[in-house]
Amino acid sequence: MKTTYKVMTVLLVMILVSFTNGSNQISTDPDTGLAMYKEVISVPGLKAGDLYDRGIKWVNKFYVNPTGVLQKQDKEGGLIDGKARFKLKVPDKKGNLQNTGGFVAYQIAMEFKDEKFRYIVDHIRWEQNSYYDVTKWSDSTQTNYDKLVFNSYIDQTAEYFEKLTSELATYMKVGEPVKKDDW
Repeated sequence: MKTTYKVMTVLLVMILVSFTNGSNQISTDPDTGLAMYKEVISVPGLKAGDLYDRGIKWVNKFYVNPTGVLQKQDKEGGLIDGKARFKLKVPDKKGNLQNTGGFVAYQIAMEFKDEKFRYIVDHIRWEQNSYYDVTKWSDSTQTNYDKLVFNSYIDQTAEYFEKLTSELATYMKVGEPVKKDDW
């Protein structure tokens, strides 16, 4: 009975540790090693101008302050550029998240051609006095390394960009749902 209890305790501890080790990963550029999300998505049957219009609608839907995000809008050139940021939360000793972790800033670009578009999210950085790429959070040799906090930052950042990229891809493929007015 004692052996079973010890085995169960060890298994429980291993499971709990695996959940707190920061299972999410931040996507990186294979050439530079810096954080970046990039994908080309096919959207058959849509012209570049229609995709551009969907891109603008998605920006207006996703961001609370879309005019603060948009930096360049070029329908003829098939380009939308923007800068945005989101707030990080710091876990306290009890595991509760507090709004004191600063911000992660990034640049987003969408490029449109007939039947396809590409998004690039790069320059993903923790806002500090000097440039601090978010991939540095996994470097345990730095002097201010805090495993609990940095793993939480990695998880929050990876989850944010997973949501952003999946919502963007879905919206660009499907568009606004058509509402029927059956009166």
